[in-house]
Amino acid sequence: MIFAGVFVVAMILLLVFNYRHGDTRSCRWRECRGAGESSWTCVHCGATTTGPRGETPVICLRPKS
Repeated sequence: MIFAGVFVVAMILLLVFNYRHGDTRSCRWRECRGAGESSWTCVHCGATTTGPRGETPVICLRPKS
């Protein structure tokens, strides 16, 4: 019985602390490196942006449809 309670509490903690702000759960960013900045493309929704090397975008940039 204790194991079931610990399991439920662990799952709730995972849900609370694993939430990522900015709605990027579906985004899969791929980096195309260039001189200075990188070009980022989301393979899920097709959004593109530029930014520093190695730092993926933190918000979803998908076009509103």
